[in-house]
Amino acid sequence: MKRSILATLAVASLATMSLTGATAVHAATPGTAAVTTSVTPSADVSHLRAQFNAHVAGLDLDAETRAAVEAAGASDEALVAAATQSLTQLTGILTDAGVDSEWPGAIDPGDYQCSTTDFREWAGGQVAQIDPESWDWYRNGFLGLSPDLLVQYWALMRTPTDPHETALGPDGADTDELARTFLSLQRFWDVDTSNVGLVSLDGKILGPDASADRQFVYAGIAKISPLAAIFLELGVEGGLGSGMLDGFPGGVDNPMFSLNAFAIDPDHAGDSKEMLETLGITRRVAMGQGILQMWDEIGLGRVGGRAVLAHEFGHQVQYDNNLFETDITDEAEATRRTELMADAFATYYTVHKRGEALNKAYTLQNLETFYNVGDCSFANPGHHGTPNQRYGASVWAADLTKGEDNQGHILPSMTFADRFERALPELTAPDAN
Repeated sequence: MKRSILATLAVASLATMSLTGATAVHAATPGTAAVTTSVTPSADVSHLRAQFNAHVAGLDLDAETRAAVEAAGASDEALVAAATQSLTQLTGILTDAGVDSEWPGAIDPGDYQCSTTDFREWAGGQVAQIDPESWDWYRNGFLGLSPDLLVQYWALMRTPTDPHETALGPDGADTDELARTFLSLQRFWDVDTSNVGLVSLDGKILGPDASADRQFVYAGIAKISPLAAIFLELGVEGGLGSGMLDGFPGGVDNPMFSLNAFAIDPDHAGDSKEMLETLGITRRVAMGQGILQMWDEIGLGRVGGRAVLAHEFGHQVQYDNNLFETDITDEAEATRRTELMADAFATYYTVHKRGEALNKAYTLQNLETFYNVGDCSFANPGHHGTPNQRYGASVWAADLTKGEDNQGHILPSMTFADRFERALPELTAPDAN
């Protein structure tokens, strides 16, 4: 999805982005994507500034950090500016790592057939059950430094990364199957992914028994930005202390905390490589508990999790082959190219005789998986391709697999990518009547 220093967006992150309707403003710095922060009335900012100043007064800080927090707390405007700068830095690191991104739309919606999907309807129903104040807290926290960021950084920083030691799915029910799939993917593709780990993305970091884990994240972030760590801790702990978690049905197990999956490789994170290494972050795939629950509840649980894992692993193949490099200058079009390519990598693996070897019925579920994660948010920075385009990329890969004379032969990954590049213009051609 990314060019040069910019990596992959999570396959499902468009759901949470497109379902939030909070009023927002945008800020950007050179080399980073635009970030979104809530508009907060001045009276609220004054209250937050008082809260901030009271909190930092009792902290044992070095002279440099003390000067930074005193400058931030000097006025409402200074507090907002400091929070915006901190948010831009943290989200920029996530963007470079492949976790989040903000891009302009690339295509004219009038040229394409598009519709809602079971996935989007399911996600909308989940958000409707959450208390609006709690949902706003999760998305925005303290002037944008939100629990959402904490959950994402925890997935980046957590250990272990051994697939067999990563509890996936409700009560860990999907762990064995996805661990097997992960190890199979490592054998299937002709790139060295021996240093790739598998971790769970979930909301348990927000639970009452996870205080030490949260402090671990705050301490890590403080290594790169002490002020950002303070803002994040205020946003998270303040909300938890006031009962915001109670607004989420199921508490920390609410699927909207983890309706996501992503792949990262710090070596391909450009300017953020050093900061990611400072945080102790290694190459990995993160699988969201929420997205696994969603597939079960819309009837695609037998295949959906494996298909998403294979998609994210496809991004690791792209990393190794430098396939994020492209001459495409429109960022959203470049994003769509790498996402559809990852869909194709995934389907080739899941249908192939030496991969998952899905039968006809399960192959259809695989195709439906990628159709469901397509979106119609043409103006949304996270637009990755319409349902028809994602379905079409998967059909193309399935047909390629089944059309091989030698069903036991696995195409070299670069040969596969070259064939996909030739097919891409047809896959993304306007399809409206």
